Amino acid sequence: MQSIRAAGSASRTAFRTVAAQQPTAVAPTAAVAAHRTFSSSQVKRVQYDPPTGWLFGVKPGEQYEKEGWEGAMFWGFGGACAFGVVAYAFKPDTRYVEMN
Repeated sequence: MQSIRAAGSASRTAFRTVAAQQPTAVAPTAAVAAHRTFSSSQVKRVQYDPPTGWLFGVKPGEQYEKEGWEGAMFWGFGGACAFGVVAYAFKPDTRYVEMN
């Protein structure tokens, strides 16, 4: 029992000396505090187009040019909404009616 106590005391002493040799935490500086802690990626700069005052960026007197995805989006979304309205109108009646 005596040797176990001596071994325990020696290990505590060794731990204290190792812990004392560890560097202490240093207060963060302004550069370290500005670091993004929740992300390891770089900050991405977004291109900013200043406002021109024209509706949708089209100059007065110019014709708007559609992009390729606009027609499919218009007809696809409009068709899906029309189909939803028709399907809702013709859905089966599932109300419970109690007979006397």
